[in-house]
Amino acid sequence: MMPEAPIFYAEDDENDIFFLKHAFQTVGITNPMRVARTGQEAIQYLSRIGSLSDSSSFPPPCLIILDLKMPVINGMEVLSWLRRSSGLPAFPVIVFSSSPQARDVELALELGANAFVVKPHAMEQRIALALSIKEFWLRFNQPHPASMQPAE
Repeated sequence: MMPEAPIFYAEDDENDIFFLKHAFQTVGITNPMRVARTGQEAIQYLSRIGSLSDSSSFPPPCLIILDLKMPVINGMEVLSWLRRSSGLPAFPVIVFSSSPQARDVELALELGANAFVVKPHAMEQRIALALSIKEFWLRFNQPHPASMQPAE
């Protein structure tokens, strides 16, 4: 049996990482979570540079959750790279941001995000979000076939 594909989370705030992991555990999401704390780390992981090139140790993600305000390279730049320059399959991307600004939503969607979610503050809301992710993105959504192939 093939192990579950990881969820890739690009986020620099340790509290946000902790609370999302907790919400995932609460609703029974068992996919491993890989975390990058800068946009640069996200690009390195997704492009499988150097020690990250082993697809058995670092399989492609089934879902990318991307914060916008990260150090070094911000989330919009990562999203732009992912959709325009990476040559990678069309991984589903949820932008997960503290900013409810219409311009951020518009730009993220124009750059190819599949969804834009404002980070909920209450744990009950994070659990509801985790359940929605589990039911739609991990259960019903059909990934791009190329994203399920191991990298060479």
